[in-house]
Amino acid sequence: MVTVFASEFTCSIEGTAPEMSTAELCGGARLYYIFNDIYASGLDSVNPTANLTNNDIRTAIRNSTGPRASLFVPEIAFQLLVKPQIRSLEPPAQRCVQLAYEELMKVGLSCGNNEMRRYPRLHAKAMEVVSDLLRERVGPTAAYVESLIAIERAYINTNHPDFIGGPGAISDLQRRLERRRRDSARARGTARISAGRHRSVDGDTVVVGAHGTEEVVNIGASADPSEVDETVDDMRTKPRAGAGAGAEHPGASPHLRRPDSSSPAGSTPPPSTAAGHGKFFNSFFGTRRDGLHVPEDPRGYVSVIPVPNRLSSMSGEGTALDDEAAVLSTQLAADLTVAEQRDEMETSLIRSLISSYFNIVRKSIQDMVPKAIMHLLVNEVCQNMQNRLVEELYKEPLMTELLQEDPALVAERDQCAAMLDVYKKAFAIINEAM
Repeated sequence: MVTVFASEFTCSIEGTAPEMSTAELCGGARLYYIFNDIYASGLDSVNPTANLTNNDIRTAIRNSTGPRASLFVPEIAFQLLVKPQIRSLEPPAQRCVQLAYEELMKVGLSCGNNEMRRYPRLHAKAMEVVSDLLRERVGPTAAYVESLIAIERAYINTNHPDFIGGPGAISDLQRRLERRRRDSARARGTARISAGRHRSVDGDTVVVGAHGTEEVVNIGASADPSEVDETVDDMRTKPRAGAGAGAEHPGASPHLRRPDSSSPAGSTPPPSTAAGHGKFFNSFFGTRRDGLHVPEDPRGYVSVIPVPNRLSSMSGEGTALDDEAAVLSTQLAADLTVAEQRDEMETSLIRSLISSYFNIVRKSIQDMVPKAIMHLLVNEVCQNMQNRLVEELYKEPLMTELLQEDPALVAERDQCAAMLDVYKKAFAIINEAM
């Protein structure tokens, strides 16, 4: 009976038992579910930087530098921050050990054939032996899992081939900052264009300001949003420089200015200067695009358009410039200072390094804990169960007590035997009468 009990336990773990439940997972299938679903989900739910604020990271960086200013992010700060995060992997690992222990207890309770169940005390004693054996093995298993976490915390291997490292983290950070800068420039350009009324002229966009001034903006299908933003800024700031030229030449249009204010009226600018200004403006607007001309005076005046509308006036233009200056000052005040940008870069870099190394440790722990449970708990119990049962049950003083049958079963058997005797006597009487 002891041999059959141990064999049933092993077959339930290996999935070779003759009678398996079809209503729920049990035995080895349940262990597989614990390892690959419950335990894996618990590890994935751990966020390595959820409990780290930017202030915590800044404090760790400053504490690791001491009284000196650091040129680079110190590695000690990274180690100080990543070690407590590795400890957060221990609760899911210990829970996995506990769930495996509980499942083995259920397997033991389901074992035992009808022959052993005739002797309740024998079956209860066998379960007691199995429970003691499981408790003996679950302690070392939990201790080993704890040591795995301690091993990972003891030495931070920044030379791991899967670790992103400093150069990789910086490259990733630069890509994210560049993406953020492009998105911000695109948003500003879209907002500025949509802030005023605009209409399309031969593929170009004429932006009508709040005070009636019209400005031509060439926005091609392939134009970069940051270039559009810079173009709009250049067009809006150019009339300021043109105002001085208009004061010196009263007869000239207020929207025309000379490339060189020191040159006398009517003189021709040097070819290099004229060509330079032509290339500069042509790079933004082009000399000719689909029939739309940018007027250029032979004396060197270049029109930078805004074209006054019927509603525009000198006072209106001044008010528009004041409004734009207020907007620019607000944007400049909202920008981060250099120190804040450095702090943001350092905290982002540390977070990237922590996440990269934490993922490496998580993969290692996710692989090692199930192996430790199978080796130190499951396999040890299966291999030593029969020997332990024999040692604990095969004792002369216990044999008489353990082999006592269930009193209810004995009474039922005696009743069945009495009924059998009655049936035999009745059968004999019937035979004599016939």
